[in-house]
Amino acid sequence: MKPGLVNAGDIAPFADRTAEDLGLDAVIDAMAAGDAEIAEAARAVLLAVPPGAGQVARRQAVLSDFEQRPELGRRLYDLGGRAVDAQREAARAVFFTTPETVLNRSIATLTAFVPLLRELREVAEQNRARVSSAGLTEFFATVTDQLDEAYLSSVTTLLGRLNMRGDLLVSARLGAGNESESFAVRQPLPRSRGLFRRGPAAGGPTASYKIPHGDEAGHRAVSSLRDQALAGLAGAADHSAAQVLSFFTSLRTDVAFYLGCLNLREALTARGAPVCLPAVHDAESGEFSARGLYDPSLQLRLDQPVVGNDLDADGMKLIMVTGANRGGKSTFLRSVGLAGLMAGAGLHVAATSLTTSARAGVFTHFTQDEDAGSKFDEELRRMSELTGVLGPHSLLLCNESFQSTNEREGSAVARHLVDALTETGVTVVFVTHLHELASSGYEDRDRFPALFLRADRDRSFSLRAAAPEATSHGADLWNRLRHG
Repeated sequence: MKPGLVNAGDIAPFADRTAEDLGLDAVIDAMAAGDAEIAEAARAVLLAVPPGAGQVARRQAVLSDFEQRPELGRRLYDLGGRAVDAQREAARAVFFTTPETVLNRSIATLTAFVPLLRELREVAEQNRARVSSAGLTEFFATVTDQLDEAYLSSVTTLLGRLNMRGDLLVSARLGAGNESESFAVRQPLPRSRGLFRRGPAAGGPTASYKIPHGDEAGHRAVSSLRDQALAGLAGAADHSAAQVLSFFTSLRTDVAFYLGCLNLREALTARGAPVCLPAVHDAESGEFSARGLYDPSLQLRLDQPVVGNDLDADGMKLIMVTGANRGGKSTFLRSVGLAGLMAGAGLHVAATSLTTSARAGVFTHFTQDEDAGSKFDEELRRMSELTGVLGPHSLLLCNESFQSTNEREGSAVARHLVDALTETGVTVVFVTHLHELASSGYEDRDRFPALFLRADRDRSFSLRAAAPEATSHGADLWNRLRHG
């Protein structure tokens, strides 16, 4: 039985680079609120291969339930944590590994798990009718059906029988070469509580042998027989304990992600910034629009609300962003990338509203310090690696790419690349000062629809739909100085 509330999947390629370029650590820190377990869960889900629109909607519904009942999420998270602590406590008592110590550790672990499973069933019974999401409804139904009192009582009884307290009754037979085989642990005979002890049962064994004190070889032989007898039972008990621990660990990890979502929403709204649950449609829909879209990593570092931007790019495979330096272009690029990660993970996004199609991943190609000067080959190498994993419905964010060479060469390379990627279904958001690249794309926009945004020179950090123009921060500064 698995909770199945998140199902993060494998970490996407280039995840670390994407996280660094987009400033994701600030978002994860806000989600974690000092809890390392939540931070780990948040990072895994945000950077995982995104699910389809249906799975995103399922996560959003679970998140809405936890929004209505945050105490439910905290209780489930605490239950998972107590199970992990119980297993660690049992493991600390084992200093060396033998079948007997493995069995005793497993019994101790499972014994500690039983009241936690009973408490989980009580939580499920109390909340089954109070939640509306398919994820929590199905999970609670499974818990109440499989962890009924009859089952938990039988588990308690079985664990009591396994706790032999030194009494071990084993059957075996002689095999080839008079070697013992077919060991089977039996339930010990009940001891008499009266004045007279019962003798052996009719037809039962009548011979016995007691190993003399000091007979080390005899004790080693009996110890070996004991280990052989307990090996199968210890393995089965250890497997059972591992399965239950895996269930509780998955529950804790899944719920940790949703608690992180609530922490992030609280951190952003406390700064007066809006958040919303995005509308995520099928990948083929091509929808991509937003109102008040902003960079949450920047917002989390400031006390006042940051500038948001509107975006109308439905059906567009290319968004070209030009304009003045320090005008908000890179900030806008990060806002788009983080919105893509957050929407795909099923949590709130930093916007007043957002409608998007499901993405196959978010990837970045940002100018790095090592790309300066003659590092054009390094830029090409990183882009070549990216093209090996980009596919239809991927989102690629390029920030000042191919500017480590001259204008003409950089524009030509970028134009061929953008044309090839968009034709294969990749959505490209390209921030650039390569005027030749931007103007050629703008002139050809009738053949291939694209959105062109420009950061104005007034440094308002707002972007608007406009034709690209040759401008730079250096030129602006020169004009300002020349005209007084």
